[in-house]
Amino acid sequence: MSQPKEIKKIPIEEVMEYFRSEGMEVTREEAELIMEFLYNLTWMVIKKYFTPNKD
Repeated sequence: MSQPKEIKKIPIEEVMEYFRSEGMEVTREEAELIMEFLYNLTWMVIKKYFTPNKD
């Protein structure tokens, strides 16, 4: 059986810079919450569509 893969974490400073470049100022706390949400969403999609069914 294969080992679960780890999702690469994007540095919060990079996240904040991305939003700044798009014209949005976000605090460090907001950037952390956004990334936590996106990581959780990513894991849900991976589990739903890329995990074999055990039926």
